[in-house]
Amino acid sequence: MPKKGYQSSWQYYMEDTPENPTSAGIAFKLPGTITGNTPMEPRFNIKEFRGLKQPSSTDMRAVDSIEASKNEYAWSMTYIPMKAMAWNTYSVAYDFRHFHNLAMNASSSTTLNGARTYGTGVATELRTFSIFKEIDNLQHWFSGCKISKLTAKCSVDNPVEITVEGLASNATFANLAKTDATTLRDGVPFMWQDSTVYIDGVLATFCTAWEYGINNEAASDHVLGDRDPKGIILQGRTIDVAVTRQYNDTAQYANAKNNTAKSVTIVLDDGTDVNIGFRQCKYDGHPIPGDVDSTQALIHVLRLKAEAMFTN
Repeated sequence: MPKKGYQSSWQYYMEDTPENPTSAGIAFKLPGTITGNTPMEPRFNIKEFRGLKQPSSTDMRAVDSIEASKNEYAWSMTYIPMKAMAWNTYSVAYDFRHFHNLAMNASSSTTLNGARTYGTGVATELRTFSIFKEIDNLQHWFSGCKISKLTAKCSVDNPVEITVEGLASNATFANLAKTDATTLRDGVPFMWQDSTVYIDGVLATFCTAWEYGINNEAASDHVLGDRDPKGIILQGRTIDVAVTRQYNDTAQYANAKNNTAKSVTIVLDDGTDVNIGFRQCKYDGHPIPGDVDSTQALIHVLRLKAEAMFTN
């Protein structure tokens, strides 16, 4: 029977070592409420070979051989993170930073009750994890996954939303026979009114949106003798921050022009605040609005690049 989009599920599972999930008895986890598409895109990088033909050939332009080359396994998804949920309240331990911080370090817990334990800063290595996606009775397993890009954003009248892109080192159809993640339907999203921005420790007024991105520059690592990648390598890291503000003052212009290091902190209200901090930031630009006929407040987008990032 044809499959429908509403028959899909997406869950993740920590790995002790690449492509080796943690021991039995540990349930799947959810990053949040998944709201966007969740494509899994195996690519086999087909190569075509065309050689010279004999004079008698009736098709001198024919391809002589088609061969699969490197296997690459890309995936992506978009979700809305929820506020923290505790065992004694919802019968599930959940903190969105457990999955979010997989883009930053290798310290998110692999233990049964470790869904609220994570590393707080950026580090050289990232931990691998498995993705288990079911579409009705079809079961898909991507293993050895790492996050290549993570983008988070929020704007007036919208919740915080996160989009993640990554790569896996292996893919197969398999039933992992793990317990499904406990639903997050009782969770509360971070809405725009839960979010504020601080620049150099001072509340940045007139903000209407923010966005940040982590690019780990991930790539599949291939060696002779195996079409599957040996693993996923990280070639660098860039951190970008953008703050959209109503155009009201030029207080930041001198700092932008003078290459002054700034700190930016996004604060999310969750009882105990979630702080997402960016340090040693430098402005990439300080645009001056050019609208003439706009009846709305003029805005400009302040774009920065950061050397370091953390969550509390």
